[in-house]
Amino acid sequence: MKIRLIVASLVVGLLGITGVQASAASTVPLATPYRESSLTGLKKVKQVAKGKTVTLDLVLKTRNASKLPSTALAVNTPGNSQFQQFLTPSTFRSKFGQSTSTTKRLTTYFKARHLKVVTFNDGLVMQLKGSAAAIDATFATKLKTASYHGQRLQYSKKTPRLPKNVAQPIEAVVGITNLVKLTSLSEPGTTASDGPTTDGAPQNFLSQYHATNLAANSQGQGQTIGIISFSKVKTADITHFWSEEGVAASANRISVKSTGGMNVWGNVDPGNAETSLDVEQAGALAPKAKIRVYTASLSDVGWINAFASAFGENKASSLSLSWGLSEGVLQSLSKDHLLTPLYGNIMSTLLSQGATQGVSTFAASGDSGAYGEELAANGDVNEGIYANFPASNPWVTATGGTTLPFSGDLQDGNHVTVKRERTWGGDALFNAYHRDPAFFKANSDAMDTLQSGSGGGISTLYGTPKYQQGVSGVNTYNARQYLSASGLPRLNPKLIQGRQSGRNFPDVVADADPLTGYDSYTSSDGWQVIGGTSVVAPQFAAMAALMNGSRTHRMGLWNPQLYGLAQTSESPFTQLDATTNNSNLFYVGQPGKTYNQAAGLGTVNFDELAHAFQ
Repeated sequence: MKIRLIVASLVVGLLGITGVQASAASTVPLATPYRESSLTGLKKVKQVAKGKTVTLDLVLKTRNASKLPSTALAVNTPGNSQFQQFLTPSTFRSKFGQSTSTTKRLTTYFKARHLKVVTFNDGLVMQLKGSAAAIDATFATKLKTASYHGQRLQYSKKTPRLPKNVAQPIEAVVGITNLVKLTSLSEPGTTASDGPTTDGAPQNFLSQYHATNLAANSQGQGQTIGIISFSKVKTADITHFWSEEGVAASANRISVKSTGGMNVWGNVDPGNAETSLDVEQAGALAPKAKIRVYTASLSDVGWINAFASAFGENKASSLSLSWGLSEGVLQSLSKDHLLTPLYGNIMSTLLSQGATQGVSTFAASGDSGAYGEELAANGDVNEGIYANFPASNPWVTATGGTTLPFSGDLQDGNHVTVKRERTWGGDALFNAYHRDPAFFKANSDAMDTLQSGSGGGISTLYGTPKYQQGVSGVNTYNARQYLSASGLPRLNPKLIQGRQSGRNFPDVVADADPLTGYDSYTSSDGWQVIGGTSVVAPQFAAMAALMNGSRTHRMGLWNPQLYGLAQTSESPFTQLDATTNNSNLFYVGQPGKTYNQAAGLGTVNFDELAHAFQ
């Protein structure tokens, strides 16, 4: 699936903005990351209907916040005295969340103002739901909607305010302002068929990445795989897929947790294709594991609620997310006074909670190569080269993509050969393009394939995590400008070398090219062969379930051990480090170094990883 989603909702945080005058001594402003005067070009301005339901999240301040990252790292690092001393949600709350007395006090206050309140188990998130009139009265806001540069925008004319004693434990109020821009969600399947294909069987993943012994010893029994979803779950589609692929097809394996949030934008997963794909892949590779799907609205509130619910329940030992947005989108919205950087910190706190609890979280690295969802005007490293959020977060294992060896003809008869597994990038077809550019220009799917590739790069939102520091290849890069200023293919671009500091991603890779992809089924689209890094994330979550099934402790965050093992003689990785025929449209390999931003640490030998992982 292509992660081609640009979605952001504005976060109202306690930033102490200067120049805001209190209108009443009894209340304090929460902040205003936007200013109505800065929102130029507003059209069709209307007041939000008083009876419309609005959903907000209160994000509470993290207690002992400075100790949270070190704790998350310590419990996942061999040799540390806290190694594998994973926290429960209740112990996490006692150390880092707000107390029950605090959340009860807040609950009483907001319920008295006709708002429904749900407090998540971590003591860090509270959901408020009520009419726009109740929100306006509670926060002294005046909610409006308008058309803003062609997009629907909800915002408040007035600065949100609360009494000082109520505001004191609140870090942010999320969801007062919403802005969304959607592009194509998914990449069409490359092959339509009447049923499963031999090459697309999910079990091929096991043989390709040396997991047959692991799968023979464990099928994920006793484990629960969590899937973050933004659409409904069509159980009948999933069980049909499993049955046709020879996998235990009991619907009882699947359970759904609705995590709330306002469904502002409708179903953005047409036919529920992404959700079905994720559950199908995870359940096929770990046939005795349960699947817990956390459904949410596609918004900032929805993302927070989904992760807070998953970690609050603590049922899933591994968790998969196949959605993301460019860090460039966050930067643009902040520049336009529409978004504070606080949202990245909020998500980091939630994801570090999962790490403290021993949850292995996997996030797809994206399908636009080194670029954001929209290809940049040119291929320069400073123009349009963006990391993908939240794969760029240090508390997830970012899963990128490869292309398997294949040989075949395109629809125009052009022959394409890939001789060895390589990083997934559209440059594999560049020779074919130059032989017949008219075919590609007349075929939008073919042109889209040229501009697709595994997400990877260096974050500007998050710093280099400790487990990556000192690893050769991290914060240095080799690259080639494979795309011209107009986004068209370049043959044999020169090698560029450079340095940059930040969280490097992906961490690991596996087959994600639609040309060498996996079977998927939905009743709306039938059988297709699908690619994208969103296939890889649930596959890795399933592999974690297989390994956890025979362990006494959860594996936890993989990254500290992955980077440690990659530097030893026991390395379970096959590096993809060539500087040619091995790109994600910009980054290429770094021969002789442990890491590169195209392929991360490389592909995984899972039997060896299971043996070496402590």
